[in-house]
Amino acid sequence: MSAVTHVGSRTIVVGPRGHIAVSQDGGNTWRQSSVPVSSDLVAVSFPSEQHGWAVGHGGVVLHSSDGGDTWEKQLDGKDATRLILDYYGKTGPGAELPDAAIYLEREQVLIGHGGTQPLMAVHFVDDQVGYVAGLFNRLFQTQDGGKTWQPWQHHIDNPNELHIYSMTADPQAIYLSGEQGRIWRMRQGEERFVEKPTGYDGTLFGTVSNGQTLVTFGMRGSVFRSQDGGDSWTRAKAYTQAGITSGAFLADGTLLLGSLSGDVARSVDKGETFEPVKLAKSMPFFGLTVTPTGKVTLVGAAGIQSEAVKLENQKDAANALVNSSVSIGKQWETGHGYAN
Repeated sequence: MSAVTHVGSRTIVVGPRGHIAVSQDGGNTWRQSSVPVSSDLVAVSFPSEQHGWAVGHGGVVLHSSDGGDTWEKQLDGKDATRLILDYYGKTGPGAELPDAAIYLEREQVLIGHGGTQPLMAVHFVDDQVGYVAGLFNRLFQTQDGGKTWQPWQHHIDNPNELHIYSMTADPQAIYLSGEQGRIWRMRQGEERFVEKPTGYDGTLFGTVSNGQTLVTFGMRGSVFRSQDGGDSWTRAKAYTQAGITSGAFLADGTLLLGSLSGDVARSVDKGETFEPVKLAKSMPFFGLTVTPTGKVTLVGAAGIQSEAVKLENQKDAANALVNSSVSIGKQWETGHGYAN
């Protein structure tokens, strides 16, 4: 599985071939959702307990209005191409923008290469306002819960069309991360994602924030932290050489990061230093989420894995992970390739 989120009493995971599953008991049992596509899904966002969105290959955007049990398609790659051509075309609302001709030319080039462009990231502010982003500067906004979408290429400082791989938010801003160490920030009340370079030239896979500390991570065990919303960055000491793909802050400020080598590391000093966490099982991790009660759900190459976080001491946040359940791969092994 590729990505995971938690809202209310539900944990929702998405993955290859249109698989989506929901758990209402902290990951002990799962049920598969009804999904109208077989595209690989890579990101999911639930701003409320009922409404959620998932995105992935083929440029698909899926919406659920029942907590993830059933889904409908709102957008795909062909629709996205048509929106871009119409918006920046001669009679479109964006025709007079300075770079309209460039957006049209680049979209025609992508059409010439065939296929559709994947969407890699999604974030909804609430049940109405949301954003999706992906490869080659794909960026769209909706203000009506996904019924209609508007191209937002002109709302980001990304002239070289670098790929966007993740999206996250805190009370101050929404952040995008992607190729060549780029972070883009759009503060509350603004309508533009401004580039905030980290000084790193490798790919960043994700960013997390607890409202005070912003941490981004990516290739070759790279971790960078900011205390000023991305205006300046410092590099943390590497704890792994593997790509770091996922992270989450716990309620007590502890930061957890997961990697492609199956490592999970913990920081109790706002991302300055990390120490490894011992797991009963391991796999290449692609995503993780933490519930308010300290339940950690990790997803990756072998399915889904749940861990319980024991807060040994709230003052110094000395946490320990205790394995509580294993991959659900056996449930879906037949015909889907999932195995423990």
